[in-house]
Amino acid sequence: MTQLNEGAAAEAVEAGDRADVPVGVGGGTGAAGPPPGGVATRTLATVTAWRLVVAACGFVGYTDVAVRMGDPVRALEDLSHLASFVAGLLFLGLAAYPFVTGRRRHEPPSPWARGAMAAALLLVGVVWHTLMDGLETGYLTTSALFTHLVTPLAVLADWLFVGRNQRRARWWFPLTWTLPLLAYLAFMVGAGIESYSDFLDPDDDGFLLTVGAFTAAVVVTGYALLGAARLTRRPRPPQSAPASASASAETDQAPTAA
Repeated sequence: MTQLNEGAAAEAVEAGDRADVPVGVGGGTGAAGPPPGGVATRTLATVTAWRLVVAACGFVGYTDVAVRMGDPVRALEDLSHLASFVAGLLFLGLAAYPFVTGRRRHEPPSPWARGAMAAALLLVGVVWHTLMDGLETGYLTTSALFTHLVTPLAVLADWLFVGRNQRRARWWFPLTWTLPLLAYLAFMVGAGIESYSDFLDPDDDGFLLTVGAFTAAVVVTGYALLGAARLTRRPRPPQSAPASASASAETDQAPTAA
């Protein structure tokens, strides 16, 4: 078991995650029951279909710009298109995950990847609509629509309403969600990419201050995602005492015969 799954309490939560319907998805179990400790057929079909849709959104945004540029590799240079492509791969993997685990889980135990993806795409969407004048320009291409609006909202909805493992997010996750973005920043500077030079210019005196502000914004966004996951989480029903324990308690409380 991983560090996210330690102790008897964690094992109980893990069992609940396998058996329960995800928040906001499905309405019960299907006619065909799941394997012992597995997920219900109807729930599995719903979650799988949803995550295939999210994956398609990511690939549509990336493919549109790749076709127009005529260079699939060069299309990955911009963070917007790279994030959409990675989102497509991630959600394609999440859709396949229940099947490669024998329908024992809807998703991996850790929500780190989903949270990092949500934080990155929210950054992409907010920056494009504000600092890059996306609201004034409008969605002139399919890529602009999907990479900056549709895919970020779909990934956010998955985090809030579809997945269940976000309850396991650790307090330090938002700090580490900055690492992929900082890695991209290092690549951007090293490769001389100028797509974001209007506000991220390495030659500008305020470059490090701007990078610090973006990093802090991602951390704040990450903690907002953690807080929102707590608010939207479905309360678990109270566990009833085992029948044997109840009978034992009644026996202990019953008066003895004279």
